[in-house]
Amino acid sequence: MQSEVHSFTFVGQGELERLEALLDTIRPFDRKIGPWRRWRGDEGTNDNVGYPNHPANYLASPDLADAVNTAIALGKPLLLTGNPGSGKSQLAERIAWEFNLGPVLRFEAQSLSEANDLFYRFDLIGHLASVEMYKSAAKRDSEGPLAAQLRKEENPLAPERFVKLGPLGEAILRSAPARFERLFNAVFAPTETAETSEPRPSVVLIDEIDKTSRDFPNDLLNGIERLEFRIRELGLDTMDVDARLRPIVVITSNSERDLPAAFLRRCTFFHIDDPAPDELARIVAQRFFSAERAGSPGTSEPKLPDFYRQLLDCFIAFRTQNEDSLQYRPGTSELIDWTAALRQEGVDGGDLRANIDALRRTASTVSKHKEDHLALRKYLDGLQPPQAR
Repeated sequence: MQSEVHSFTFVGQGELERLEALLDTIRPFDRKIGPWRRWRGDEGTNDNVGYPNHPANYLASPDLADAVNTAIALGKPLLLTGNPGSGKSQLAERIAWEFNLGPVLRFEAQSLSEANDLFYRFDLIGHLASVEMYKSAAKRDSEGPLAAQLRKEENPLAPERFVKLGPLGEAILRSAPARFERLFNAVFAPTETAETSEPRPSVVLIDEIDKTSRDFPNDLLNGIERLEFRIRELGLDTMDVDARLRPIVVITSNSERDLPAAFLRRCTFFHIDDPAPDELARIVAQRFFSAERAGSPGTSEPKLPDFYRQLLDCFIAFRTQNEDSLQYRPGTSELIDWTAALRQEGVDGGDLRANIDALRRTASTVSKHKEDHLALRKYLDGLQPPQAR
């Protein structure tokens, strides 16, 4: 399969027009959300140079780009599977950067997670404790600082202050700040207010859904399809998303257990395979050696220096030779970490044998179990001639 960098542009003229209208609706953001933002029409400013984890350095295969486009066009969640370290979670960052959106809203799934946590949680205990504290303070001294705070218009005991939004709840509020002004200001002030925030869609990442209870996936899809919630503790009307600014939802799974058929039926799906050696070379080169072509439009894509090409071959050979015995099979993430650690060590040239001490010092980036670490050290020792060991 051809491997190249693909942008996630919508498929079809109708969808393209919808995206153009959407961007016109949500701009401008005053360019204050992050230095990584790429604006429509901007051909690139090399702001990714020197930052290996910058979203622009995420290389998507054509098939993966098609899967993202399809999920967005249908308004359905994209379910991603793949080995740990294959880039499932990082894809959400790339989508947010590619579509010029704000920071990714993350939800780390756990065994006790409930679908409603994606919308909001209310700190009832904290609210009750604060009420008792202020009541006690006011009773002791009616003119004290705490009592004075209670008389202010911005009541510190207002229940809105005890709401913790989940990623879907935040995405709904950010799609229409003015419509949900009371809650928006209580949750985000003073850094943001409904008056100064522009409506925008969000990217929501629900990570490792296979860690949750059996009922969670189906409950989650019900919430995503409705994209509405009501905070009973506040007595507010039901809040729903602006239909033009639905969030882009990415769900990841490590395939630790089977997901319900009803859940799979309502998602789009893509499996991220482990990259082939040439693809790994391109990933590492893009992340660490793109500075060489900075400011030189039209130059060829970055290439791996000879030492790091040898490192890649060493990484693949070690993994292949120990395939059946490894407790944890290192993937793309580990190779990236190993490269980053060696560059921090100042390794820029030479061959593997000349830098064997640096390889040993940084081996912990690759081996994640005692047995694996011993196997890697043994493999590295084997790279030296007998007299040098």
